[in-house]
Amino acid sequence: MKSTSKILGTLILTIMLTSCSTVKVINTWNESTTPNLKDKCIMVIGSTDDNIVRRQFENDLIEKLEKNGIYAMGSSTIFPKIDTSVKLSDTEIQKITSDLKNRGIEMIMVTVLKDTQEYTKTETTGGTSVRSFPGIWYHRGFYYYYNSFYIESEPMNTITYTGKKYILETVVYDLTMPDKQQLVSVITTETDNPKSIETISKDFSKRIVHELVN
Repeated sequence: MKSTSKILGTLILTIMLTSCSTVKVINTWNESTTPNLKDKCIMVIGSTDDNIVRRQFENDLIEKLEKNGIYAMGSSTIFPKIDTSVKLSDTEIQKITSDLKNRGIEMIMVTVLKDTQEYTKTETTGGTSVRSFPGIWYHRGFYYYYNSFYIESEPMNTITYTGKKYILETVVYDLTMPDKQQLVSVITTETDNPKSIETISKDFSKRIVHELVN
């Protein structure tokens, strides 16, 4: 039997983010209008073998949840190391689920990296523009009409750059429900051109908790 820390890896996928700037919600699904998170013990899981990134995501989510009166703990406090590549049988998955229940954990919030999308974007500045002087149109003669315009030209600059979008999925399970009814919420988010792990983690946590409690 594999160790408990490795078993946990089957519940999550690897997240490859190292930084980010902006997070937006692109899709949500809830079993009910608003999942009942109050009076529940929630374990937050950031799906990565990188313990620094994992703790950052988990701690920021816990902070936001607790500010909304929801008790949560990070998976890193229970399982210091995880192996996201381990594949388990149904029996092994049931065992780890039972172990979590025995620890008093009633809900699990798992965040995984679903997809990455690279893109190329071109922006152009400058060029030729035509402007008109307002208030000239009442003159009937062609002279006034012709001289009511002037042409302005600036050097044209074209910049082409590549970017990368990260699609994350946050899934919430209620372990107190029957197996086929445990999935209660799925939130898909997107972040474009990451810059710092601190920024994405805090912004991500804010967006996710807002979706869950409002």
